[in-house]
Amino acid sequence: MSTSAPTPDDEVYQRLRRAFDRMPVPFPATTSGVELRILKRLFTPDEARLALCLSAIPERLGVIHRRAGRSTNRQALAQSLDALAERGLIQRVPTRRATLYGRTLFVVGFYEAQVNRLTPDLQRDVEQYADEAFGAALHSTSTPQLRTVPVHQSIPITRVVGRYDDIRAVVRASAGPFAVMNCICQQGKDLLGQSCLQTHGREHCLTLGPAATSMVARGDARFITQDEMLAFLDQADRDGLVVEPQNTQNPLFICCCCGCCCGVLTTAKKLPRPADFFAANYSAVVDADACDTCGVCATRCQMDAIIYDDGPAFVQAERCIGCGLCVTTCPSEALRLIAKGDTTIPPKDTGRLYARMFRERFGTAGLVAAVGRRVVGLKT
Repeated sequence: MSTSAPTPDDEVYQRLRRAFDRMPVPFPATTSGVELRILKRLFTPDEARLALCLSAIPERLGVIHRRAGRSTNRQALAQSLDALAERGLIQRVPTRRATLYGRTLFVVGFYEAQVNRLTPDLQRDVEQYADEAFGAALHSTSTPQLRTVPVHQSIPITRVVGRYDDIRAVVRASAGPFAVMNCICQQGKDLLGQSCLQTHGREHCLTLGPAATSMVARGDARFITQDEMLAFLDQADRDGLVVEPQNTQNPLFICCCCGCCCGVLTTAKKLPRPADFFAANYSAVVDADACDTCGVCATRCQMDAIIYDDGPAFVQAERCIGCGLCVTTCPSEALRLIAKGDTTIPPKDTGRLYARMFRERFGTAGLVAAVGRRVVGLKT
């Protein structure tokens, strides 16, 4: 059986796929080509060619204009870039001197930006991609993009807790603004007739600072007060949702996730040792003598870490991600969180996080080369 030769448009999507794969979060190829279908659903061929003119590190319009070719109309180029940014397909970073544009990640990135405009076909492709290649790739770096923090009431009161592990302290320390948006993962499952088993609510994605401003400006989120954000975190505990902020000391977003919809949790759940892939400083343990075998903790656990074997509950440490959901509703107070041996301190900010992830993927030499290319105006 003969196959048709690749077209020029096919080649541009292959090149765009490789460009996304050179970023801190992988975008690997598959034998089915589902990742190319995802790109084709989001980018026209001309938009894909334009995205190929962008670097991973945002740049000024003038730099992109030179790369696109002097024959390109500068004003039309700016309009095209703004149109892509409005759909969340590229970064647009306003600064005091100029607006910068750059490629964005697949996750957390241009997939989440499809909230409120997601289609069943795109969601099916994303889930297929997660099963075939992306899920494993997402968990392949030593430094994850998200981290797990304990729900507030489960943190041992006798222990000094780093602010990065106390998400309420992070919110209180933030100058804002604050915003909330629908969960893209739950929205996708709704489109496929697989509604969330954990909660009826859908506003679970919280953003802070410039991320909140950007999401609201695109119409994807709504502003809330600091107190309202704290109330959303309380509701997440009541609903049994895992709190996963960006893996930085000053996160730009906080996801409240369930084990039936969240792409990060569902892919990790299939692994034999999910705990190895989460930056968590705590793990749950059971006081067997205090346990009354009620089973509440097992229903709360989103990673199937708690089991019963004709006796008290038992926490499988290799599956526990330290979220504390089991602790807050244990009627006999048999469960508690204990600190792991070495404290994992997250990078200070987004730039340092992605620099570390990039270095882990491509080595120090790769990071230095990328920075060098940026300095001389070449694509990174």
